[in-house]
Amino acid sequence: MKKTIKVIINQQDSFLGPINTIKSVHLGYAFNYLIPNNLVEIATKGRIKHLNMLNNIKSQKANILYNKNLELKNNLKNIQKINIRKKLGTNQQIFGRITENEIIEQIIKLTGEKLEKKQIQIPNIKEIGIYNINIKIEESINTQIKLQILPIIL
Repeated sequence: MKKTIKVIINQQDSFLGPINTIKSVHLGYAFNYLIPNNLVEIATKGRIKHLNMLNNIKSQKANILYNKNLELKNNLKNIQKINIRKKLGTNQQIFGRITENEIIEQIIKLTGEKLEKKQIQIPNIKEIGIYNINIKIEESINTQIKLQILPIIL
């Protein structure tokens, strides 16, 4: 008689492992605790096939998204620099601050790509000049764009 059984994990549990993985556990543990508490389900051939199909679809979507983000990075690298005009005060200091929305508007004008505010990291800008802006497209995909602050000529 078998002493272990293969199960598919349904709920996040620190001692079992990640959700939708197959694990071999003892029969008594599975039938007396895990299955009655809906932590796992028995891994039949049909369920394993279905799980593999879902994992394949998930990985294909992840690959498509990664390729799309690489294309976005290449489009952003083609931008030489972004120009933003601001009013100047004394000592060549600008009025107000540079916002993420201003940068997003310029990127949309140049590439047609829309970014989110949280993807853009702006340094503290007080004077006219050229600055580097970090753009985090994805966890592993980052790029930099030059930002030039110009005075408004009246």
